[in-house]
Amino acid sequence: MLSYVDLFKDGQRRNIRASVTADHPASHHGQPVLVLPDGGSLDLTSWVLLNYRIEKATQKERAQLEKVFANFNLMCREIKKKDDDEN
Repeated sequence: MLSYVDLFKDGQRRNIRASVTADHPASHHGQPVLVLPDGGSLDLTSWVLLNYRIEKATQKERAQLEKVFANFNLMCREIKKKDDDEN
């Protein structure tokens, strides 16, 4: 279970179910992704802008989530490196 701040309606925090899977088109090389009820994957931009947070997860989901967030950290480091290289 995740929650996010609904910026497009009333700014209230909403709960939303999500699954963690590597069996999704957004998954690359077997890396797990967060998948929302509509079938779309949750990307880093949405995670940050809508202030997502994990409300409840099983031990198995937590292990997979560690991999998801490791990928987010890699993406952030690459963005910073690119910015540093350009300046």
